[in-house]
Amino acid sequence: MIGRSADQFIDGQFVWFTGKIEDINDPKNLNRVKVRCFGFYDDSIDVDDLPWATVMMPVTSASLKGVGGNHHLEVGSWVVGFFRDGPSAQDPMVMGSIATQTKGTPDIPKRSYPNPSVAAKVKAVLLEEPIPSINNKVYESKAGHLIEVDNTAGEERINIKHKSGSYILFKADGQIEIKSLVKTTVI
Repeated sequence: MIGRSADQFIDGQFVWFTGKIEDINDPKNLNRVKVRCFGFYDDSIDVDDLPWATVMMPVTSASLKGVGGNHHLEVGSWVVGFFRDGPSAQDPMVMGSIATQTKGTPDIPKRSYPNPSVAAKVKAVLLEEPIPSINNKVYESKAGHLIEVDNTAGEERINIKHKSGSYILFKADGQIEIKSLVKTTVI
């Protein structure tokens, strides 16, 4: 049997886990999740009985006094992390998510993109779908809102799109195009 000394944060035993997110609705709004850590918490343990896991955030998020960002994990996301209390496995810390296709998670519709060789030609009119590129940083919310920052040399732009189809587009030449459900304006 492992003694409690192995559970200490300093000089204790380091214990990794891989798990699946079971709950993201933290009642204390502390950016925590409940993780079913494989090999530690089997399906016989009710989600309510799983401990809350702290989600490690990047250094670009202050995580202090409400300043910073929130994680974007969803129920069904697979994560990797460690237990701060070692083998006691009651204080999980999520370090990041890993790609998976978990049964029971909602199907996300696949997007179709134009051939990258013609992408530049259609970029100005293709506001419904972001153009895939290593220079294109895209965030899409669960509701379908989109923020796209394109850093392609000579074509830099920012597109902020509401799920309704309304958008604000900051073009490479500095013009701003605004489309609402009523009309389109170019500034």
